[in-house]
Amino acid sequence: MLSSLRVVFLGGVIAGLLFVSGSARAQGVDQVFVAKGPPSRGTIADAGMSRDKVQLDSGGAGRDIWVNEIVRILYKDEPAELNSGRNHAIQRNYSQGLAELKKLDGRRVDRALVMQDIEYYRALCQCKLAMSEGGDKAAASAAMYSFVSKAPQNYHFYDAAEVLGDLAMASGMWADAVKYYGPIAGAPWPDYQMRANNALGRANLGEKQFSEALAKFQAVIGADASTPEAIKQKNLAHVGRATCLAETGKAPEAINILQDLINKNDPQDAALFARTYNALGRCYVKQGKTKEAVLALLHTDVLFFNEADAHAEALYHLSKLWSEVNKSDRATAARATLKQRYAGSIWATLE
Repeated sequence: MLSSLRVVFLGGVIAGLLFVSGSARAQGVDQVFVAKGPPSRGTIADAGMSRDKVQLDSGGAGRDIWVNEIVRILYKDEPAELNSGRNHAIQRNYSQGLAELKKLDGRRVDRALVMQDIEYYRALCQCKLAMSEGGDKAAASAAMYSFVSKAPQNYHFYDAAEVLGDLAMASGMWADAVKYYGPIAGAPWPDYQMRANNALGRANLGEKQFSEALAKFQAVIGADASTPEAIKQKNLAHVGRATCLAETGKAPEAINILQDLINKNDPQDAALFARTYNALGRCYVKQGKTKEAVLALLHTDVLFFNEADAHAEALYHLSKLWSEVNKSDRATAARATLKQRYAGSIWATLE
């Protein structure tokens, strides 16, 4: 997946990025856009890029920019189709992005870093479409794995590893997901390490390895970090911990954790609330409280449906639970929406 921090930030500033993109090519310089402040301009040599930092040479003076600060890089003299495809991908318009990038098939691109960006964003669009609308997951995974294999020091490395893990999760290949998420835990930034442990915990949950999952979530909760992103990851870890408790016979304790999260956090955090209400529904199912489970999952279905994976999960469970409360028409509708909107999700493959 793309780094959640970078994607969220770009949603608000994409118009500005589109405006300046043309000027970068005209100036004949590379531009590194960061989350805060103006872009940095200069030249990036092939050897000046690693998975952790990018060295920008500006007027003979080198400057290191850490990858966790980078929003995107615009390369001098890059094809217009790359700029367009990248922008579509960042805005999650993956079909349009892939269409633009496919225009570059067969075209000669001499600069290695530009070719790597083309290959990364093409693979990203393929993976995202395979996980949502449906598509060849194996081909998408192969495309991203090829990018990582050929360019292991590209600044997209950690995002590519996350996308590979997410795709493995969407295919029910939990062990592969663990393998792909693993390198992210080696990143030099605490928030990346926490994000990796949360992802690894979810993969362990998929394998029903609850003690291993709980250990990963506890590691996040106990991390010595208090940045906004760290707090976000800790909240998500509490959701994972609650899920582990529910699955191991401690649903009442899990419900208390989840209700506390709901009471203390802003519902504008859709990712947190969608997962929290899904976990709450899971707890009520464990207790045999079907109506309460339905009400919890309806929060995700009605209020947080833009969180695709969480919405697919909620629809799957609702398609089962509606039948238990004699609402077969609503069960059919939930199943149909799941199949139509999230054909690439693992939830659409489960019976």
